Amino acid sequence: MGEPFCHSSQNLWHGQGVVERNDRLTANVQIDSTWKLAIRTVETLPAVRAGQFAMLRLPNRTDPLLGRPFALYRAESHYVEIVYLAVGKMTWRLAEVKPDETLELWMPLGNGFPDTKAQHTIIVAGGIGQTPFLTLCQTLSQHRQERVSLLYGARSANRIACMDDFRQLGVEPIIATDDGSEGYHGFVTDLIERVYQPGESTQLLCCGPMPMLRSAFLTAQKLGLPCFVSLETPMSCGLGICFGCVVPYREDKDGDWDYRRTCIDGPVFDAYKLRWE
Repeated sequence: MGEPFCHSSQNLWHGQGVVERNDRLTANVQIDSTWKLAIRTVETLPAVRAGQFAMLRLPNRTDPLLGRPFALYRAESHYVEIVYLAVGKMTWRLAEVKPDETLELWMPLGNGFPDTKAQHTIIVAGGIGQTPFLTLCQTLSQHRQERVSLLYGARSANRIACMDDFRQLGVEPIIATDDGSEGYHGFVTDLIERVYQPGESTQLLCCGPMPMLRSAFLTAQKLGLPCFVSLETPMSCGLGICFGCVVPYREDKDGDWDYRRTCIDGPVFDAYKLRWE
């Protein structure tokens, strides 16, 4: 047997929180936009590991019926922030939520980023992929991590969000845009080799669209670097019950391919154990 069928109830909190703020961050984008949601709870929330997530549901509604997964951008004992992209039915309805309304959530879910003692942490984030990394940068700054490079890619300058939060932690983002409207003109993964310095222990941590993750992994493989990726796989339950978020996985390169559930075995995976073809 070994592993549990579904997510352990240990350290899992489920309840309602009151919306403190729900602010639009990228006001110039018409088709989709980035928002920051702040929720406060009466009950004390469990400790969160960087890379874990919450399932969030609009209470007293049946459309949409199921919750949606969101990275925990900032997490305190009675307060969480979630940065999300309003692009579908659930997220646009979430964008309509006003202060003092309630939301249902259960957290923290999944596995976060591993603890390492790398001298240099290279973070690669694309689109809304910056969301798991603020908590991580807070942790690294507390432990006096020697060097952190945040590489952030967006389609254009008007889609860039949250970078000032990282600057306040002393992490200066290096930005790439597809159209060249800000920073480097090209793919964010092009910047990895520019900040990498041979001779210092380095790890690569990534979150974003699958093509970006694949490109980042291939660069890590070329340089011989550890690489961990946070997947944005759609989920229905977040607890390992529905098996709707499985990804191909093998424990070692000579083993057979199997499947792992993103919600409880991830969302953070060792990139060398995933299938990228």
